[in-house]
Amino acid sequence: MTSGRWNGDDGSDVLACGRAVDDLVDRVADGRAHLRDAHQRECVHCQAALAEYARLWAPVQDLAAEQVAPPEGRIDTLLRKLRAAVADSGYATIPGPDGVLRIAARVVVVTARNSAQEVRGVRVALSRAVGSAGAGVVAGVAGGSAAVEVTLAADYGEDLHALSARVRQAVADGVRRITGLDTTEITIVIDDVLR
Repeated sequence: MTSGRWNGDDGSDVLACGRAVDDLVDRVADGRAHLRDAHQRECVHCQAALAEYARLWAPVQDLAAEQVAPPEGRIDTLLRKLRAAVADSGYATIPGPDGVLRIAARVVVVTARNSAQEVRGVRVALSRAVGSAGAGVVAGVAGGSAAVEVTLAADYGEDLHALSARVRQAVADGVRRITGLDTTEITIVIDDVLR
């Protein structure tokens, strides 16, 4: 029998002996190439494949073994920023050269509502106080990011997919222009259509 790779019944690559290539690659990647079963100890196809895959995988193992040390103080700085974002969850915070700008979630709500309201095809963008139940515009803020949900009524006959894309873009642009925040997620809820 000659060496080579063939396709198995399921379309996967197999060696001439019938062993799945994926299984051998997994064995090498897991660092078990030297632990061979009875078949692999006798099979020249498996032996050749395991040796070649181990040779090719060696640079990846070398990279994985390298110890990476963060720059001095970097972890403390990151943890301090994370703690500040968690502690100030009702406000977005944007550091600047002269201090920190804090923007309340309700500012993002008003900005998002007004931005959505200006889009052709939006009849009304609803609003509600943060934390209250019901439909409306809701925003979550943390650090320099905001996530927004806009509930609106659309004009009857509008292409709702196209309308939601226009509203998403208008809200992202408006929030960025007015507050400097990036909207990481904008959910559009079309609650009604009106004539």
